[in-house]
Amino acid sequence: MTQTAKNTNPIFRGIFAIAGLILVLVGSNTQIEHRNYPAHTLVLVNQKPITKATLTVARQRSNALTNTLKQQQDPLLMQRLIDDELILQRAESLGVLEADPGIRKLLARSTINKINTESQSLPISESQLRDFYDNHQAVFQTPARFAVQAARFLTAEEAMTARRQILAGSRLSETVSSADGAVLMEMPRSLLPTHMLRRYLGTGLTNAILQLDQERLSPPIAQDGGLYLLHLLKQQPSQVITFQQAQSDIIIEFRSRQRQRALLEALVLYKERADIRLNSSLLEQLARDE
Repeated sequence: MTQTAKNTNPIFRGIFAIAGLILVLVGSNTQIEHRNYPAHTLVLVNQKPITKATLTVARQRSNALTNTLKQQQDPLLMQRLIDDELILQRAESLGVLEADPGIRKLLARSTINKINTESQSLPISESQLRDFYDNHQAVFQTPARFAVQAARFLTAEEAMTARRQILAGSRLSETVSSADGAVLMEMPRSLLPTHMLRRYLGTGLTNAILQLDQERLSPPIAQDGGLYLLHLLKQQPSQVITFQQAQSDIIIEFRSRQRQRALLEALVLYKERADIRLNSSLLEQLARDE
């Protein structure tokens, strides 16, 4: 080793010692001091600040955010920012290097993927699948379907006359043709699930159909300035799919919920181990300003 190198090593060791001392002093701080973190810091997560500016950016990026919902959305956004920071710190602890601030989301996704991969590697027994199937019957069933005709009349008198004619054996389409201004609504005659009925008829009329028995006719229903008659022609009730028929869907649903549970449990664990501090006064001021 050269003399220059020998003389340089103590210098570097001194620099490293000073740097280490600074880190120890900062890490041992038990109070939130303004000089130790950026202005407008809202939360410290393991000494990593989440600032008012960060929350503002999160607001701007939230497609569902409106001016009237800011106060309700802020706690949710703050929780998401804390979760993101915890996931990022976990990613760093796993050795995923952060080369650029622009890849924060990729780092968080990397950690989420790792959690998901670990959860998906767990074996599933048939007894687990059967228990899951028995406890989630509503997930593994075909939806109820309905064949419906609907017509709109201008007056209650015309609607009641048409209803009497249908009960006597006429078709709804025939009664419409004889009533001034009446309209037979265009919709498929095939069996339709509830969500498709809503597309054609809207929520109110669809809910009225769900109250009808098979081959029943509704009374006139006032809506949107008109009177509606709904004729339920045929109804196919919902049916539970057998375990054997639904087995592939059961595995997919089981795995999906397993991933969600694993991520939730991981976040709960990270929060329990984290040092999360709130700047209550600034958060209260922020709420007042909004």
